Amino acid sequence: MGALVIEGDRWSYPLSLMHAERYTAPRLALIGDAAHVIHPIAGQGWNLGVRGVAALAELLVDAARLGLDLGADSLLERYERWRRVDNLMLTAVTDGLNRLFTMEMPPVRLVRDLGLAAVNRAPTAKRFLMRHAMGLVGDLPRLVRGAAL
Repeated sequence: MGALVIEGDRWSYPLSLMHAERYTAPRLALIGDAAHVIHPIAGQGWNLGVRGVAALAELLVDAARLGLDLGADSLLERYERWRRVDNLMLTAVTDGLNRLFTMEMPPVRLVRDLGLAAVNRAPTAKRFLMRHAMGLVGDLPRLVRGAAL
């Protein structure tokens, strides 16, 4: 394919927590990193984006089957209500974990280590937290559950 040529200035974007005030505007929906940017802990931003795409696809397909306007405010508001809680919760968790694991104060390390040990010894709690991290709880879109649209 030939030599790689850089066409323009280089830019860097520092990792920072960002969350859109609104996910929708007239005939527009924000999905994935356009709606929320979180620390890349275990690819959770990707997981949120996939769930957002699946939710919007489900709403659009259902609306199309009914002959409804695919850009209607009511449809886009349903998308925003559906995704906002999951996005905010995981954003808070990943930001909290990032802060917790970057703090090196001895009391914080002790509490963190005790908490991890407790979860590791409690299979039910561990399974619950793992299912949440994998996005397998809550009001999941059909595609995420493996069902067809």
